Amino acid sequence: MKITDFVKPTGTFLKAEEVKSNPDEGFVIIEEPLVVDKEWKGQKQQRIHIEGEFKKEAKIFDMSKTNARIVSKELGDDTKQWVGHILLLETYKTKTSDGKLTDAINVKGVKK
Repeated sequence: MKITDFVKPTGTFLKAEEVKSNPDEGFVIIEEPLVVDKEWKGQKQQRIHIEGEFKKEAKIFDMSKTNARIVSKELGDDTKQWVGHILLLETYKTKTSDGKLTDAINVKGVKK
């Protein structure tokens, strides 16, 4: 067994490591996005969850408001119209609240 098979990302949420390992793979939106309330470190915030496929696997993209603005600029404000389109993704470095660098997912474009 290769250890990479054991430590690869699992779960339904799309991970930055998956995007980084597959930079040419698009995320196909298969359901209308949902706004969800999340609590993190005692503060409530809203995020957008988009169900889709990445490498033919069902995933949820936990999208920031910044990424939502990028997509809405290309596809419009009606999220029902986003279904069927492909998001082109990339990763970037960001700092966590404790000052550590980590990879995050960014929408670099939309394929109509």
